[in-house]
Amino acid sequence: MSMRGSVDTSFQTMQRDLFNSGMAAHIGMNAFGVWLAIKNHADYNTGECWPGMRRLAELTGIGSSSVQRAIKTLIEAKLLRVDPSKRKGNTYVARERIDIRLGNRVLCTVVLDYVPRGLKKRLEEIEQGLTEGGKPELWAQVEIIPGPGFVWDEKAGMLQTKIHANEFPEAIADASEAQLQSTIVQRVLAMKSKAKAIPGSPD
Repeated sequence: MSMRGSVDTSFQTMQRDLFNSGMAAHIGMNAFGVWLAIKNHADYNTGECWPGMRRLAELTGIGSSSVQRAIKTLIEAKLLRVDPSKRKGNTYVARERIDIRLGNRVLCTVVLDYVPRGLKKRLEEIEQGLTEGGKPELWAQVEIIPGPGFVWDEKAGMLQTKIHANEFPEAIADASEAQLQSTIVQRVLAMKSKAKAIPGSPD
């Protein structure tokens, strides 16, 4: 008896957070399928890929116009970067989103490029950086999106909010202002601010 076929154990990942956060439902299954198809083409070392509309339509089973709408949705959701300048057609880089929460409240979202090489290590460094602090260079490579009710103060280098402490989860309802300012989010955003001063850091 022989068995044909194979199991692909390569480097593609799928963030469960897209389901937990409701982002998968928000972008819809067409966009979600196109996102996975683009990730399937990602270069191991750079994350870049160049699938055409026809190829993405073949892979997802949807029409070219639906693929175009899905790509627009992914860009707006910060799940895709598109660079039209490198070669004929578009260069795509899929992106991952990680929500940072206290209870059910999203404090901020960390967005990073899907580059298979070293991705596991980068995610581990981000997790460590969120709890212990990390190198500014790490945060120079990601984008921080403040959650609802929060504003990023560039001058102060701090995440600010007018949300009353009682609206936060019970675990921090009694926290002092000083304690709130020392949360993992403050640490992340402070590092992001410092990273901008590093020569060669992306905007």
